[in-house]
Amino acid sequence: MRQHLNLLDPFCDYLVLTEAEINDGRDVTTFHDWNVIDCVHYMIRQVAYRSDMVYEHIREYNSSGERLSSEMHMADLWLETQV
Repeated sequence: MRQHLNLLDPFCDYLVLTEAEINDGRDVTTFHDWNVIDCVHYMIRQVAYRSDMVYEHIREYNSSGERLSSEMHMADLWLETQV
């Protein structure tokens, strides 16, 4: 997976993949994990995503004047919980 990531973004060294094993006495399970904060920083810095990033609540209406809420950032919950 790391090879694929390097092809997509050779400068993503700040995304550190952690590998760990869980052993319950019968089975050993290996899992891979990234730091969520680092992943968010990575996504925000990507130019390809810039036009799709939304940082504030938006109210949109259709031609009949009815409010649309087809996206998460259009819902009242986003407005109520935004700091």
